[in-house]
Amino acid sequence: MTDSLLRRAQHSLAPLQRRDVDSAIELAATDAVAHVVPLMHLEAARASGVMPGSLWGVRRRSGLHSALIGVVWNGANLCAVLPSGDPEEDDALRAEVAAGAIARLTRPAALVGPADVTLDLWGRVEPWWGPAREVRARQVSMAISGEPTRVEGLDAADLALEEVRESTLDDYDVLLPACVHMFIGEVGYDPLQHGRAGYEERLRYLIRAGRSFVQLGTVNGSRQVVFKAEVGALGGGVAQVQGVWVHPAVRGRGLARAGMAATVDLVRERLAPTVSLYVNDFNPVAIRTYDAVGFARVGTFATVMF
Repeated sequence: MTDSLLRRAQHSLAPLQRRDVDSAIELAATDAVAHVVPLMHLEAARASGVMPGSLWGVRRRSGLHSALIGVVWNGANLCAVLPSGDPEEDDALRAEVAAGAIARLTRPAALVGPADVTLDLWGRVEPWWGPAREVRARQVSMAISGEPTRVEGLDAADLALEEVRESTLDDYDVLLPACVHMFIGEVGYDPLQHGRAGYEERLRYLIRAGRSFVQLGTVNGSRQVVFKAEVGALGGGVAQVQGVWVHPAVRGRGLARAGMAATVDLVRERLAPTVSLYVNDFNPVAIRTYDAVGFARVGTFATVMF
């Protein structure tokens, strides 16, 4: 079925060529918050001159010529940058991209991105790539490009809090358990039991890159991570914050709000002018926290996990 669809298709999915990188960046940059992951990899390819096999171009055929109209990143996650406008044309495009993905791409760990495109593609590839372990169909995409709202009167003297700062490799031993606890709660399995080496190297990379932020304090008589967050994706002038976590013993005291405000300051000063994140719609506490810090709601994401 997929072969016959590809033969009739007006759109093709093929490895992105070096000559197309600038055009691909322009396409993704039309909404840098939504497409920060593809932008990160496209900018890395432009800087290095090396094209990773995970970058794919979507082209529209017209006679003997074709034009680049979209980009697909298929690494650990699949993220698609596709145009939208005419419903009939959109339907044909997404059907042909899905057919190309089924025929040519390996199934990723997740589909992630703007909900309309992500859920549409999932509906088309599900017979081949399913079943999903979980579908999070409505995640609030948020961004801030100015000063965060400060927290006044935080009652945490008993915690002897340090300031939020960039993590260092000296923090690794106390930071890893916090990251694992967050991951299990968010994703649903222990990353140290499934791909430990890759998970630990990813954390070390973020620390070395200045993309891991931590706040230490005294909890139950010992110095522990009280708040932490990472910039998981960085591209197009956008830093996407992931892995926000507050120690369970001190939740409900405003530490997430204060920590996020401090993190926004550091990220905007050192990494990118716009800070973004996305949060599950069934987590109203987190949404209220980000609202209070000054994040604006800018769209809806979806995640399909395998």
